[in-house]
Amino acid sequence: MRIGILAAFAGRNAGGPETYEVELLRALAAVDQCNEYHVLCLSDKAPSAFGVRQQNVAYKVMWPPFRPVSLLTSVPAAMIRRGLDLVHATFMPPPISPTRYIFTMVCDSMFQHPEFYPAAIRWRLQGLTRLALRRAALTICISQSIRDNIRERFKVPEERLAVVHLGASPKFRPIPRPENLEFLDRTYGIRFPYFLFSGRWEPRKNLLRILQAFAQFKGRFPSEVKLVLTGLRTWWAPQADALISRLGIEGEVVDLGKSPVDELPFLYSGALALVFPSLWEGFGLPVVEAMACGTPVITSNVSSMPEVAGRAALLVDPYSISEITEAMCRIASDSSKRQELAAEGLKRATTFTWDRTARQTLDAYERIGAPN
Repeated sequence: MRIGILAAFAGRNAGGPETYEVELLRALAAVDQCNEYHVLCLSDKAPSAFGVRQQNVAYKVMWPPFRPVSLLTSVPAAMIRRGLDLVHATFMPPPISPTRYIFTMVCDSMFQHPEFYPAAIRWRLQGLTRLALRRAALTICISQSIRDNIRERFKVPEERLAVVHLGASPKFRPIPRPENLEFLDRTYGIRFPYFLFSGRWEPRKNLLRILQAFAQFKGRFPSEVKLVLTGLRTWWAPQADALISRLGIEGEVVDLGKSPVDELPFLYSGALALVFPSLWEGFGLPVVEAMACGTPVITSNVSSMPEVAGRAALLVDPYSISEITEAMCRIASDSSKRQELAAEGLKRATTFTWDRTARQTLDAYERIGAPN
């Protein structure tokens, strides 16, 4: 088959959606040298972000660089010129598609929690997603949670839905303590124990309650423990900054900005725990990445996170500041619990690999097949 992959985020430093596109193509290229892959890139930096150079993978950067225009013009034109049998829209469906396509539903929070989004973004995401759910030959859901919600809300037939979990790159592994301590000191000046938050500064990541819980933790558990934040600051960041100031914890919170992916295994490995009680996630990739590094995880008991974490994390009500605080206190005070969660997490993480994601995605391609 000639398979097109519509890459909306690769090369844009876009966090989870970019990770999905990049790791999926790399894993597909590793397991499949028979089908042709034509990657339709909405950024000129995408080919270097993928870094895959082999005979059955070709790239085409769409023009013009203004995505709404290229989605309506150069993307459908490229589908025709390249004679594609199937297109995989990994996040953003093509408004016009002369070729059958598979759509990946990476998050349903725009429907479950529309209040998390500014109106213009919410309307665009909802509109494009509804379009894709109507027209896609198959929708890949990255969690059972999304699949169940979509089937109930939009009445999509079961045969047009599939669940394919995401994975953790092999780079996410436990880093030996001496090596890790040296890297953290040299790179970030971190010489103290810390909880880690990894994610974009936006409402659904629940950073305000994390900050309040951490302030309560410091009141109950005086120590050198700090809260380290890594992730992209967004339009919403000033609210978090204002809360940090009101709580008087400026000296206890360390904002690293968005760390390079290659440095995340060190940050995970050095943390007492990942604190990730998000209000809603399609999958929750940081949970798996932290577990793969042998790091205890505090996460939510809603949406996909119990599905991903299993018994290998402390699950809390993300709306309860006291539950988040209590989980922090337990992690900080109970070394045996940390060891237990680390061991369970390492075991759990082995079930989430990009190789498995690629093989199940390839099964989906073959299930839809070439048109008659």
